[in-house]
Amino acid sequence: MATTIQKLSFESLVSLSELIIEGEVISVKPFASGELIYTRVLLKVDDVLKGEEPGEFLELDFVGGFQDGISVSVAGQDIPVSGERGFYFIEDRSIKAVNPLTGWSQGHFRIVADIKGNEFLATQLHRDGQNIVELGDNKNSILAVKLRNMKFSNKLVEQAYYSPSTPEELRDAVYEYLDTMSGD
Repeated sequence: MATTIQKLSFESLVSLSELIIEGEVISVKPFASGELIYTRVLLKVDDVLKGEEPGEFLELDFVGGFQDGISVSVAGQDIPVSGERGFYFIEDRSIKAVNPLTGWSQGHFRIVADIKGNEFLATQLHRDGQNIVELGDNKNSILAVKLRNMKFSNKLVEQAYYSPSTPEELRDAVYEYLDTMSGD
C-alpha cells in the first residue's frame, strides 16, 4: 500500500484545513489499538486562526510510534515532539486519519528561535532540502534569477529562494487569505 501526498499551495493548506491553531506540544504518548501503534499528541491551544475553538487542549492521533518493543513507522510521517511550539493545520477532526495534519508535514510549522531570540518558522523539508511551503514574496528572488542566468543548478537556485518566515507573517497570511475568501 502506498500514499501519494500532493504538494499544496499555502492557500490550499488554509482552505482545506478545518482548524488552524497555534500551540505547544504538552505530551507525546504511544498507545496500541488493534495491531497498530499510534502516537497521541496533546497540544495546549494558544490561539485559533481558523475554525471552532477546540478548548484549552487538543489531542491528535498519528499512526506510528514505539511501545512495548513494537515499532510502527510510516514513511514521511512527521509527528510533533514534546515541548515544541508551532502552527498546526488540521484537515478534519471527525475522521481517523494516518496523519491528521493537512498535507501531512505541510500542515506542520514549528516555531524556533535563533540565538538572539528571533522567532521564525521551520517547516518539514523534502529529501532534497527544498522547503515544502513558502509564504509570501521572496526577498531573494533577484539572487535566484541571477544564479539561474549564470546556469547554476536548479537546487542551488531553489535554495536561494528560501527565507524563513516569522510566526507573525504566517498569522497575517492566514488572516489575509480568509478575508479574501469571505469577501471582506
